[in-house]
Amino acid sequence: MAEQLIVGAGLSGLVAAINIARTGRKVRILEKYKTVGGQPERWPAVDVTPMNPETLGAYIGISLGEPQIKKCKSLTGYFWGREYDVPVAGTNLCCVERGPRKTGLEGYLLDIAQSEGVVVEFEQPVLGQGDIAKLPRDTIIATGLYAESFDALGVPYEMGYCFGGKGHTADRDSEALIYFNNYTNDYAYWASLNGIDMMFFFTRNPISKKAFATFEREIEKTQGFRYTEWLEGYGPTPTVKLTNPRLFVGGKILAGTISGMMEPFALFGVHGALVSGKIAAMAVDDKRDAWNEFNRSLTGWKSRLLSRKIYNRTPMFARRVAVVGFNEILARIGDPASAILEGAFHAVPGYVHTNRL
Repeated sequence: MAEQLIVGAGLSGLVAAINIARTGRKVRILEKYKTVGGQPERWPAVDVTPMNPETLGAYIGISLGEPQIKKCKSLTGYFWGREYDVPVAGTNLCCVERGPRKTGLEGYLLDIAQSEGVVVEFEQPVLGQGDIAKLPRDTIIATGLYAESFDALGVPYEMGYCFGGKGHTADRDSEALIYFNNYTNDYAYWASLNGIDMMFFFTRNPISKKAFATFEREIEKTQGFRYTEWLEGYGPTPTVKLTNPRLFVGGKILAGTISGMMEPFALFGVHGALVSGKIAAMAVDDKRDAWNEFNRSLTGWKSRLLSRKIYNRTPMFARRVAVVGFNEILARIGDPASAILEGAFHAVPGYVHTNRL
C-alpha cells in the first residue's frame, strides 16, 4: 500500500492523517513550521465556534471534549457601544484552545496521530506551484491561511486582516466578548480558556491606525484590557465566489480553509476544518462518496455567502440598526432567543449532519 502524503499539520491535515493511518496505510505530513498548526507566534489562542464535541467527535472518529473544548459559559456583546448578554446557554457555542499545548486541539491531535504511526516532518514548506505540482496524485493539501497555496492551485480568495493580542487570566474561563462598531466592517472578539485569553480584531479591509486605536480605547473602557503587544497578520479567505468550495484540484485533494470549508459570513473555521479532514481521508479511496459528503456538508453555504455580500454593501448606519435591533429582540423574547442563534449555526460546514448523529 502506497504512502499517503499530506501537506500541513493543522486541524484538517491531522484529522485526515489519523483516519488514513487507521486503515493501515503509512502517512507522512510535511509541515512548514517547527510545530503544528501554522505560525508558532499565534499560539496558544482561543477560538469561539459552534460545535457539538460529542457528535462531531463521533463523525471524525476522534473523541473531542475538555480540556481542549469547553462550552461557552457567556457571551457579552458590545454593539456600537451598547452592551448585551447574548443568550448562548441553549446553543452549542464552544471555546476551543488552539495550538501545540497538550490542552490545545492541535497538540491533542498530534499526539493521537503519532500514536497511530503518522510521521510528521517539520520545517518542510510546500507552497508554490512548482512544489505542489511535484507531489504525488491524491496528496492532501491542508495548508490553511497561506495565499501561496491558493495561488498555486488557482483557488479564488479575498484577504482578511487582523491583529491578535494574548494574555493570561486565572479568574475567567470559557467566556467570550464580541464587538461590532464603525472601526471594522467585520468584528472583534475576546475569549478565555485554560488560563489564557486572546483578543482578535478582524476586518476584510486593511486596518487603519485610527480605527485600531478607537478599538483599543473601547476594550479598555469596557473591560480594562490593555495588551502591550499585538501580532499583525493577514490571510486568504475562500469567500469570493459561490463556486469557491472544492474538494479536488489538479489531481490533489483539498482540506481545511483552502477547500472552502469555512462559514462565509462570520468565518467560523474550526468545525469545517475537522469535518473536511475526515472527508479528505475518505477521498483517498472513494472519491464519489467523499464528493457527495463534501457537498452535503455545505448546506446553506451559498445563501450565507450571498448574505455576506449584501452585508458588505450595506451602509454602516444600516448595519447598526439591523444588528442592534436584532439583539434588542433577542433580549426581549427570553429563552426562544437561544433557538434562533442555534439555527444560525446551521450554515457552518458539516454542522447540521454531524449534530444529528
